[in-house]
Amino acid sequence: MSTDGLIGIIVGGAVLLLLIIVLVAKKNASPVGQKICGGCKRVMLPVWVKCLFCGWAPGARLEFILGPMANQVLQLAEEVTTMGSVAGNTVVLADPAVSRKHAGIRKVDGAFELADLGSTNGVYVNGHKVPKKTLEPGDIIRVGNTEAVFKRD
Repeated sequence: MSTDGLIGIIVGGAVLLLLIIVLVAKKNASPVGQKICGGCKRVMLPVWVKCLFCGWAPGARLEFILGPMANQVLQLAEEVTTMGSVAGNTVVLADPAVSRKHAGIRKVDGAFELADLGSTNGVYVNGHKVPKKTLEPGDIIRVGNTEAVFKRD
C-alpha cells in the first residue's frame, strides 16, 4: 500500500470518528441547559469558555434592583469592574455606607469573581458577608444600600 493511500485511510478514519462523536453528543445532549453560542448559534460543550467555531464568549451583567442605580444594567465588559463612592470607579455610588474603593469584580478564566476591596461595611452575596466569591447567575450582590443581580448571557 502506498503512503498516500495510508494517509487517506487515516484521515478518513479520523473524520468518521469525529462525525460519530458529534452525532452521539447531539443525541445525548439535553435541550435544557445546553450552552448555545451567541454568535453562530451552534451548541457549545459545557467546558468551553468561548465558542471554538466563531470565538464568541458569553458575557455577564449586573441588573440593579435597589438603590440609586435601580432599573439600570451594567455590562461587565472590562477585565475589572470596581464599585465605590469616589470618581475613578466603574460604578460610583453616592452612599455613606459605601467605601471609596468598596468592591471589585474581575474576569477569571471565563468566570467572574467578586472581592471586597477593604471596605468598612463589607460585601454581601445572597445575604452572606463574603471577602471573595465566584459569582453564579442569580446571585444578589449588596454594596451599601445598593443591590444588583448577577446574570450571564
